[in-house]
Amino acid sequence: MITNLLKFAWRNIWRNKRRTFLTLTAIVVGVFSIVFAKSYITGILSGASDTIVRTQIGHIRIAHGEYLRLERILPKEYLVNRTARLQEEIFQLEGIDSIIQRIKFNVLLSHGNKTEAAVAMGINPGKSDKFLELSESIVEGEFLNESGLNLIIGKKLAKELRVAVGEELLLVTTDINYSTYALPFKIVGIFETGYSTFDKHMLYIPLNKAQEMLDCGNSLHEILIYLNDPGRSFEVTRKIEALLDASQPGHEYRVIPWQQNDFIEIIPMVSSMYNIIMGIVMFIAGLVILNTMLMAVMERYHEIGVIKALGFKNRDVFFMVLSEAFYLGIIGAVVGGVLGGALSAYLEKVGIDFASFSQGMMDKIDMPIPIYGRFVYPDFSFPILIWAMVFGILVTLLAVLYPAFKSARMSPVEAFRTELKV
Repeated sequence: MITNLLKFAWRNIWRNKRRTFLTLTAIVVGVFSIVFAKSYITGILSGASDTIVRTQIGHIRIAHGEYLRLERILPKEYLVNRTARLQEEIFQLEGIDSIIQRIKFNVLLSHGNKTEAAVAMGINPGKSDKFLELSESIVEGEFLNESGLNLIIGKKLAKELRVAVGEELLLVTTDINYSTYALPFKIVGIFETGYSTFDKHMLYIPLNKAQEMLDCGNSLHEILIYLNDPGRSFEVTRKIEALLDASQPGHEYRVIPWQQNDFIEIIPMVSSMYNIIMGIVMFIAGLVILNTMLMAVMERYHEIGVIKALGFKNRDVFFMVLSEAFYLGIIGAVVGGVLGGALSAYLEKVGIDFASFSQGMMDKIDMPIPIYGRFVYPDFSFPILIWAMVFGILVTLLAVLYPAFKSARMSPVEAFRTELKV
């Protein structure tokens, strides 16, 4: 009997192709929206975390405690000293991939009658570019040289100053002794990363020239350590702290694993915001499926009256309606999941050029850390696909429980007389 009911339910959903098409469309759109939205949100969150770690804080960050406390104003005088020996000892620890040295300070840029404030970053180009990937973002000229008075500058900052590759910029700052220091640098490259933090405010110079401008010898503002296994950051942090305690008792340096960095604190906040958006998407998708399924069953009360008059029992009607909903849910969830997954997987490779359709909105986003770039890459995974498909099937089944129960209890005469009302 059950087999016959299943066959009957399968044939029945194709009797009214218009109704089936509309119902399937609602389920497909709902599941498609959930798969794509979840992949998009996951991509933003994972991309933001990865960008902050890669460009700002590393897996472990070493800096003076006062420098970290006053980092918003970029104090010059709080430095990490005697770094050569420390780095040699750190490199001997297990699991170390790379060590990046950096100096960061405020400068005034002057070109002709134009003056702009900016942030200069002193780096070792070869080592730093492995993580910053600035060489891949050069749109004019070439990447930074290891030494010499050369720099690369963000495209939007270059536009403000009206400078081009080959021209000179005068960098003016104060050293750690509060004496004014100025050096002319030649622009060898212009980069565009898509992150307003970099493109509007940043320029990069060789590390030795940054140390010269600050008159700080071989000292640094921060040391970023990258690990082969980021999950071992706490373990390696304890070992580095032990090295510092042994070599420099009473030091004022802090060793911070990436999980405890202040910059990462913004990620849970952003995640909460996107979870709310995801909840709204799911609610709307569920509501569309629910409404469509309710109407699809309720407009069939007369048909149900006919089959009850032919001898169908209450449980047979209930099982038949539920079976039809299950078939529709499976088909709609699979189609919607495949379409949403295919689009998300494709965009995961090529990215979504957010700036191309934001009509200048990206130019107005000026966050202190790089969260939103020009390209957004969804992060599609099979758990997202399965989760969305199960959601679509469950909502479809839940949507027909009440009308299926109500229609099953109707007498044939009552079903013939019933209008579309709950």
